[in-house]
Order: sequence, then structure tokens, then C-alpha cells
Amino acid sequence: MTWHVPARIETERLVLRRYEAADAEALAATVARNIDHLARYMEWIAFEPQSVEQRRAWIEDVNAQAEAGTEFVLGMFDHAGTLVGGTGFHVGTDPERLMIGYWIDAAHQGAGLVTEASAALARVALELAGAAIVDISHAASNARSAAVPARLGFTRRETCGEACFDGGTKEPGVTWWATREALASGPLASTPRPAAFDADGAERAWPA
Repeated sequence: MTWHVPARIETERLVLRRYEAADAEALAATVARNIDHLARYMEWIAFEPQSVEQRRAWIEDVNAQAEAGTEFVLGMFDHAGTLVGGTGFHVGTDPERLMIGYWIDAAHQGAGLVTEASAALARVALELAGAAIVDISHAASNARSAAVPARLGFTRRETCGEACFDGGTKEPGVTWWATREALASGPLASTPRPAAFDADGAERAWPA
């Protein structure tokens, strides 16, 4: 499957875009001050903190993955350019499904930014990128993450949970998903389409 994921997505309050080398310093600082905040549910936090140089290498690597279509990592920025979190799509074994992942800076938690980003990514996945299914998985104990897909009208799939990290171990998670039919009615259908741009800056046209 060839995914057609934009390099930049703009919503009312956010810019979701591929990281650039110039973001390495802000990324290193933001993650470092959120280690305790993210430690329970983000398995990768065990490798933090990382240096600015390590972050530059990581940015180069994840952007290469995006070009190859194997993973799509995006920074979550406000319109002033402040890094407020991270998001993007994981690519699994299902050839029709993209999986939304996210983390948020503790200082920006509770403002609805993750929901706004996830709504935009869901529409992008189903209308632009070529996915028939978009999902969000989380640890069973992660009530904040559970609230995001529930708020957007995703369907909880009791038997389809991915293994999710929770306090040092991988446990059966909870998976919610939405299909293209969700765009016809319900909360996701009422969210606005974001602006979407390719890596060359060309704006993507939405289907009629």
C-alpha cells in the first residue's frame, strides 16, 4: 500500500508537520522536561533524555521513513511555532489501516489539542491518505487517551486491542477505530477539514 500522507497539516490552532533539523533543540528540551509526565505510557521515554545531536539524527531518520512510507512522524506545533507535542501515523500489517499516535507537553494538556490533532489526522487518513480504517490504541488504564476517540465518535473494538505500554510492561490495549462511513454523520463528520500540504508546499485538494 502506498500512503499519501501530507507533510504538513494545519488546523484552527495547530500545525502538524514533519520535523526539521532546526527543531532538534526544542524537541530535546520539550521531551526532557516531560520525562516524568510521559514515562508511564510512552515506551520510548526510557531512551531519554537525548542530546540535540541525537535529535537531529532521529529527525533525519523519521523523515526518511516518511519518504519510504513506513512511518509518518509529525511534530505538533501551535501557530506561533511552539512545539506542544508529537503525533502522526503508525503503519501496521493491515494494508488498509493507519494508526494515530500522540503525546502532549504537560503544560498544554487539557486544552483539547490532542482531540483537534486526532480529528484532523482521522480525516486526512480516510479522505487523503488512502486508508479505509483509522485507529487509536491506548493502555486500558489511560483514561485521558480513551477520551479522545470516544469524543470523536470512534467505535471501541473490544477484541482488537494492540499491545500497549503501561508502567514498564506491554499489556493488551484498547483499540478504537473509524471508517469512511464515520464521515457521513457523527462527531468526526462535523469536524472541519484541515489544510494539507505536500513536502514541496503544494496544497492538497480534498475530494468533492
